[in-house]
Amino acid sequence: MVICILVLAAVNSSFGQQPAAVRSNSIAGDPLHMLVLGDSIMWGQGLKTPDKAWWRLKNWLQEKTGRDVRERIEAHSGAAIEATLGSEMFTSKDGEVNLLRPTINEQVDAARKYYGDPAQVDLVLVNGCINDVDVRNLLDAATALDRLEASIREKCGGRMQSLLQRIIREFPNAYVVVSGYYNIISPLSDDNSFARLLVKSLTTQKPESKRMSDKQMRANLVAISELWHRVSTRNLARAVEAVNSDLGQSAVEPRVLFAEIQFSPEHAFSAPDTLLWNFMFGSTNYSGLRHAIVVLTLGTAAYKPNDQVRDRRSKSCKETYKRPKDKKEDKVQKERREAKQLACRYASLGHPNKMGALIYTEAIKGQLHWLVKTAGWVRNATSLKAKPAN
Repeated sequence: MVICILVLAAVNSSFGQQPAAVRSNSIAGDPLHMLVLGDSIMWGQGLKTPDKAWWRLKNWLQEKTGRDVRERIEAHSGAAIEATLGSEMFTSKDGEVNLLRPTINEQVDAARKYYGDPAQVDLVLVNGCINDVDVRNLLDAATALDRLEASIREKCGGRMQSLLQRIIREFPNAYVVVSGYYNIISPLSDDNSFARLLVKSLTTQKPESKRMSDKQMRANLVAISELWHRVSTRNLARAVEAVNSDLGQSAVEPRVLFAEIQFSPEHAFSAPDTLLWNFMFGSTNYSGLRHAIVVLTLGTAAYKPNDQVRDRRSKSCKETYKRPKDKKEDKVQKERREAKQLACRYASLGHPNKMGALIYTEAIKGQLHWLVKTAGWVRNATSLKAKPAN
């Protein structure tokens, strides 16, 4: 990744002012416009539409305000806040396919073009920074904690702050809710032969990693995950505070809000009460030999994630990463393409399942409760019931 933070020199004239929705509720009978930006969390990786956090929030807002809520979903799996030009040669219209681009900044561009009049956007849900940090660094037991912390501070702090400043300028009447992340692996994550083999397959083949015992690898991954959650949460919150400070907003009624996510250790990946997608066969019903075969032959029918849309995603992944017809590829290019396709098929692993998405929904609702009345969103009418998207 190119380490580059957007420097936003021009200060929009709307800074320091309340959004139009707060200044007047004369348009309270019109639909509310909700824009969803970000990565796989905001997209709802592995979930059918009615179980996605943004869909649940849409229905909740319609019930509470009595107004129709029209959503625009730009978020997709794999999105980074920023990415180097030409960093992604593959494209897909399916948000389940994990691609760095369109970046979240490019999602802002697309939304700006879609709306025409950006003043009509009332609410922006956004998250981001894990793909800028690079998930592989969080799943590599050889990752140095000091370097990781510096990267998280930059990507989840300064880079997110620049993104939020831009969102506020581009959508002058919108409130913004930023959601955080969670511990991926905890001390309660299952520790069996299958898990250990999987860890080894994810850890880079550096000299220091080859010398690690299984116990040390596990301890390192737990420490990395705890650092990730702690530092990303702190810096996302600081980015939100900094933008509100620049806007001159009070702490009582801020323009940008932060929804902290608090999963307990038992909610981590492969933990007793996990809130994350896992493997269909679980972790205790197979012998050590069976586990080894599954890990070493990733992609067989025996190895499937337990999310709701795995078959559809698998089809999209195959289409996205199919062999190019218009040009030749060498052995290295073929291996990389096939590796991307494989990673795409299992992209749901470690993402919030139905209950996990419900936790996200409640965390964001907790930040929106006061807005329902103070932002002039409520009208006295029978609430409108949302219908699932196709």
